[in-house]
Amino acid sequence: MKVNFRQRARDSLERAKTEIASNDSDRLKYAALELRMAIEAVTYERAQSYGDELPPSAYQTWQPKKLMQVLLEIEPRADKPSSIAYGIQDAPREPAKQMTFLGGEQVFGLKAIKGHYDALGSYLHSPTLKQLEEKGTHDAVRLKERCAEIVTALDEVLSSRVFNINFGNFTSIECMNSECGEPIRKRHPHGVEVLAAKCYECNADYEITADANGEWLWRPMVEEVSCPTESCGEVIKLWQHEVKSGSHWRCRGCNNKFQLGLAIFQEQA
Repeated sequence: MKVNFRQRARDSLERAKTEIASNDSDRLKYAALELRMAIEAVTYERAQSYGDELPPSAYQTWQPKKLMQVLLEIEPRADKPSSIAYGIQDAPREPAKQMTFLGGEQVFGLKAIKGHYDALGSYLHSPTLKQLEEKGTHDAVRLKERCAEIVTALDEVLSSRVFNINFGNFTSIECMNSECGEPIRKRHPHGVEVLAAKCYECNADYEITADANGEWLWRPMVEEVSCPTESCGEVIKLWQHEVKSGSHWRCRGCNNKFQLGLAIFQEQA
């Protein structure tokens, strides 16, 4: 389900501007709340553009900082401003001599989130006894200044002519886990030689590397375990996430059941 977070951010921003314009210091806390909601909305919008690249846990993350950190793991430039232009190439792999500029995008990035989001939160709670002793009540002048800074930053983000620019090179396979087979797609950022990928359906892990021809090779992260039964030569392959205490399986060779567990051994002197 696609949500119009951009409009939600605009609505929160306008309500914040109204509260600031009231010149009532007691209403600045409502401006701070609306600005926090606007920051959340623009970050959620950014995350939504990454679709199935997001791990399921990210959909439950409401803190903008944590969510943006997830996006940066997927694409290191996810919080950087960008622009888009087009042109006709004279030959393949040669840049076009003339480009037509379509527009630029400003992103409310991780640095801005760290600098403003938590700071606003401190104004949404009553000061503790220690804070009252050290600093007194909330500084309304500083809060209004910070709100004005955030309004300017959000205006730049929400007035971008283009937004959610999200181009990338991808490699994909069907999960090699015999019990799964779900499609997996992985973005490979420029300059990164080794990638880690996970199937969000069954948790199977992969390492992706490029060969001499630039083709991406997917290696399943499995451990080969010889069957403990002496007369059995079966080799069991356990996925990386299965190598933990409590994992169990039935050997296809001898039909015996086995389980991984922890053990303690005395050190030899």
